[in-house]
Amino acid sequence: MNLYTKYFPYIQKNFKSYANIVVWGIGANIGNCIKTFNNLFKTLINNPFIKIHSTSNIYKNPAFGYEKQPDFYNTTIIFSTSLCVKAIFSLMFYLERKFGRKRIRDFKNAPRTLDIDLIFYANKHVYFNHMKLPHIDYNNRKSVLLPLKFQLGLL
Repeated sequence: MNLYTKYFPYIQKNFKSYANIVVWGIGANIGNCIKTFNNLFKTLINNPFIKIHSTSNIYKNPAFGYEKQPDFYNTTIIFSTSLCVKAIFSLMFYLERKFGRKRIRDFKNAPRTLDIDLIFYANKHVYFNHMKLPHIDYNNRKSVLLPLKFQLGLL
């Protein structure tokens, strides 16, 4: 199921871009997910270090991993930034907490109010125990591929 809001999908034309292009995969399945996504967009668009290029529409997907939970809503956001990758991770964790996500999960793949995955950051390839770029499993997740293909005009 595809959902549309004022900010999803969104395409910004004729803007100044920062050097680092970033792709985030966004997901949620607790609370008013659409409202959370819209509020996240408004938070990002007001950040002076971020220029949103585009967002996809919102997809409703069945949960995977732990399947006995509500369906997920997923979207992607492409933006440019002057922030380094470490600052982007700090921003992601801050935003997840701001929108009600607990950092300590009850269990793997537990329901959440907001999940932000860093899919790509400026064509960087980084491999640490806690972080891999590009995101290690993005090409196996319809929750990332479908919104991203729509956003890039491939669907």
